[in-house]
Amino acid sequence: MSTALAVCHGSFGRVTVYRLDKPMRTHAHREGHLTFLLNGPPAIVTIDEVPHLVDETSGVAINPWQPHSFQPCSSDQPSVFLVAYICESWLDRDHEGRGSLRFGANGLRVGTTIRSICASLAHTLVTNASYRIVNRYLNQLFDASFDESWKAGARSNLTSRPQTPIDFRVRKSLRILDDCIAEGIELDDVARDAGLSRPHFFKLFRENTGVTPALYANTMRIERALDRLMGSQTSVTDIGFELGFSSQSHFTHFFSAHVGVAPTQYRTIARVVSE
Repeated sequence: MSTALAVCHGSFGRVTVYRLDKPMRTHAHREGHLTFLLNGPPAIVTIDEVPHLVDETSGVAINPWQPHSFQPCSSDQPSVFLVAYICESWLDRDHEGRGSLRFGANGLRVGTTIRSICASLAHTLVTNASYRIVNRYLNQLFDASFDESWKAGARSNLTSRPQTPIDFRVRKSLRILDDCIAEGIELDDVARDAGLSRPHFFKLFRENTGVTPALYANTMRIERALDRLMGSQTSVTDIGFELGFSSQSHFTHFFSAHVGVAPTQYRTIARVVSE
């Protein structure tokens, strides 16, 4: 059974230590995302349909909105992973001149430096260290991972997709999805309200955002669930109902498949740190 050993929320985003032995379905985040193996068998993280091995010598860096899934290589022996979700607002504040949150490659070589930082950061998380210490090690991990990703990108001659303005019809559909995320709105209705046929809507949405409308809607539901779990005393059952789930078991299954652990355990383990 997958479990959370530590979850820490802050202005940086969130950083977690998970013991995982269950797969996670394809999902995405608005944050940048780093995953490293701390101990146990390796796993496969598939990013934009390309599989990447996460083991003692390799990790992954996932750009905002890149679809990805997680598959453990062993179902008998769980592995412990350090997973960081990094907000661009924290990056802008703490890394002036660094530029946008954009990794040069998804696959990372894990050498002595990154391995040592991962171990130190994981230790600070499980021992409930202060924001200052978590922030310091996360800064170090991001810097090392960012630099390694662009070295890897140069080795593979990787070029990032140019950023273009989002079509006004897609912007309208994003607003509709954000406003109606708990109402079980049908994507056909969103397409019609945006003035598009269903096929054109799906094609244009993916071209503009990099994800499907359904995946985007699922991301919004998870973000809303995390906000409610961390910022309220509302029961898990009621949070599930607020987000349009018919039962707590349905909500728990959905949350676990996207986040890695059940919402009740996530709330029990998670803590918020501030400056």
